[in-house]
Amino acid sequence: MKRMKRVAVLAAIISGAFAAGVYAEDVLQRVDAYLRPDFNLVLDGEPVKLSESPLVYKDKSYLPLADLTRLLGANLLWREDTKTIYINSRINPEQKTEDSNQEYESIELSDPYSITLKYLGAEYPMLLTYNKKNMSAYVPYYREADVKRMGIDTSGLKKARERLTGVVYINEQELKKRWRKNPEQVYATNGDNYIINGEVSPKKIDALRTYIKNSQMLKYGEMVFYQKAVIIDKREEEDEYDYLYHETVQLPIAPNSPPPPNGGVVKRYMLGRVKLTKNNASSELSYIVNMVDRIDLQEEANKRGTR
Repeated sequence: MKRMKRVAVLAAIISGAFAAGVYAEDVLQRVDAYLRPDFNLVLDGEPVKLSESPLVYKDKSYLPLADLTRLLGANLLWREDTKTIYINSRINPEQKTEDSNQEYESIELSDPYSITLKYLGAEYPMLLTYNKKNMSAYVPYYREADVKRMGIDTSGLKKARERLTGVVYINEQELKKRWRKNPEQVYATNGDNYIINGEVSPKKIDALRTYIKNSQMLKYGEMVFYQKAVIIDKREEEDEYDYLYHETVQLPIAPNSPPPPNGGVVKRYMLGRVKLTKNNASSELSYIVNMVDRIDLQEEANKRGTR
């Protein structure tokens, strides 16, 4: 009985380490291993805790793979279709995020969009934009924070600072210098043309999608607002998100008045902060989404005097 218990624990830890699927019995092998909760782990001089106790098998110690990759700053991916574990090295956490001597090209959002890229086996959400100041080049720029999550060292590359948001981007020509292989775009199967980045809860994702769908056209009095989602990024605060979207406003035109500029149409990029709260009125777990703040990025850039 003890032997079977030890084997069951081993299988649970291995499957939990990288979310593996169910294998056929003919490829499984039972082993006699021992849990060692008395083992301690020290990383770079600092004690760390594991989600599960180490295992000892044939005088060798085995640690949860998910914990190891997290502690070492690597990216871990399990592909059920090929029964393959991908481990991709990432940037050393001590690497500077921004060089004070770095010179930045100035760009401005133009047709920004979000996609998912497959790179070295893993999939990454990305925010891209073109440069309104140089549309003739028509080269996409990638948000640097997303590039770093791919494990790409961006030091030494030419960078650009986006005028409206202050966010740093890197153009595709520069990134090709560091890509180990060209990434592939993963097309959404749900028809969405935007990415929800950082959220894994299906209930919360559904709530955000419903909110975006219901906000595509809003009417306040004689004014009509059309919203096109670009990307939603999960914030560090619990259940809060940054929501980047393009807004078109149709202003009312008074009778017998001169036509307003641009036919009364205002186009602008907006950055909202949305918050989820549990819907206590529902018997099932669900969420209510509210926009608690939003800013006109063009107005904010003008206040800062950013060019």
